[in-house]
Amino acid sequence: MIQEYRDISDHIIEDVDVCVIGTGAGGAVVAKELAEKGLDVVALEEGSHFTVKNFNQDPGDMMAMMYRDSGTTVALGLPPASITLGKCIGGTTTVNSATCFRTPQEIIEKWSSEYECNGLVYQELIPYFERVENEINVTELTQDVLGNIYQIIKRGAKELGIDAKPLKHNVRNCEGAGVCQWGCIRKAKQSTDVSYIPKADNYGARIYANCKARKLVVESGRVRGVEGVFIDPKTNKKRYRISITAKVVCLAMGALITPGFLLKQNLANISGMTGKGLTIHPCGRVVAEMEEDVLGHHGVSQGGQIDTFADEGIMLEGIFIPPGVMAMALPGVGEDHKYLAKHYNNLAAFGVMVSDTTRGRVFPGLLGYSYLAVYSMNQADAEKMRKGISHVADIFFAAGAKRVFSGCYAMPVLNSRNDLNEFRKIKIKPWHFEVMAFHPLGTCRMGNNPMSSVVDLNLESHEIKGLFVTDGSPFPTSLGVNPQVTIMTFATRAAEYINANLHRY
Repeated sequence: MIQEYRDISDHIIEDVDVCVIGTGAGGAVVAKELAEKGLDVVALEEGSHFTVKNFNQDPGDMMAMMYRDSGTTVALGLPPASITLGKCIGGTTTVNSATCFRTPQEIIEKWSSEYECNGLVYQELIPYFERVENEINVTELTQDVLGNIYQIIKRGAKELGIDAKPLKHNVRNCEGAGVCQWGCIRKAKQSTDVSYIPKADNYGARIYANCKARKLVVESGRVRGVEGVFIDPKTNKKRYRISITAKVVCLAMGALITPGFLLKQNLANISGMTGKGLTIHPCGRVVAEMEEDVLGHHGVSQGGQIDTFADEGIMLEGIFIPPGVMAMALPGVGEDHKYLAKHYNNLAAFGVMVSDTTRGRVFPGLLGYSYLAVYSMNQADAEKMRKGISHVADIFFAAGAKRVFSGCYAMPVLNSRNDLNEFRKIKIKPWHFEVMAFHPLGTCRMGNNPMSSVVDLNLESHEIKGLFVTDGSPFPTSLGVNPQVTIMTFATRAAEYINANLHRY
């Protein structure tokens, strides 16, 4: 049973084997895996518990309910980068686009050879990948569910000799409702709120929503528990406390909140690396006006991919969003903007994702905020962004686009291939781009050396025994692909290690 604020009538004291903080891709996996093995598990979630009964398909309502700070979270810098985070049972998996990739083998090999992760072997991760993919039903969707934008991109790419492929998704019986980011109204997306969390519950884990962890209890270099508080989601008032004694604590609040939580308490930072190394996969959105009816909102919001340029650090992936959100991303005012709104059904969009070499940083939050993130995209990554936008624009023109909106303030509208050629040559700066991001990683780096990393290869803190970080924080570099499956895989692996070594704590 998931207990929310309204179910709590007194202070709570728990004595458990494992306390997990966070119920997203990392936390839910650990909770389920360890509860299944018979361990006594408690999981804490700061957000509320929502189901299909709450999903009304209105982006404004859903962002206010299920996103941290109503979707306004940002990394400060030039340019500032919007980084949306889920805040609910299921975490960001509840509001992501259900896109699934395994960690590229070359990334694992790079970590092993260049980032002091000796002993990390790709082949040994394969059983964990398979276990995760089976749990969340990673599958390739049929053409009708992928939507018309994928067909347009596929058509244009073929003209240019480029291969476009369907993305894989963690879904069951997907009907292509097109509102993945606002809560799946068909209960098709196998986010952790409908996959791992119910199983953790069935295996006996206690799951507390509206519960914010405030303090780690650490004694003699070992974690001993967690202190937290229940918060009324309507008034934000704190009332009842929770005190948990635990042999093991797993932090899975995400690569922004986890380091902020540790830094506020001056914990797990003997290397000075906690909060450093932030990568975000900066993304751009390219929109095309087509002659044909696109009806981009029919079908999954993220249907196809082009990985032709992955070696250059550029991944192209489908994306589409409702008109209220899309309108904010389009240029023009007055009649020009009215025209685009009127022709919304003729718009197609595709995304550019950069495997970034930029590194940002997370600091302790101020004025009650959980963290402060700083990230300014470097020139090399800006050039990757320009190149990725150029590729998408070229594909759209090849597919018959009337004009393309680049998302680059230096040249926001491309009316022809001549404009595109000019766009490829103009001087650009990082702050010329509208940047959004969805994959913060790297702020509690893993590695063998305690003086250059925060956790070891099992994701356990070098400094505090029994403290694990099982979210996206440990990954030393960008993945170049969506990180959901990677986080789940490493969390599964860490859970296996915790179960085998619980007697040590």
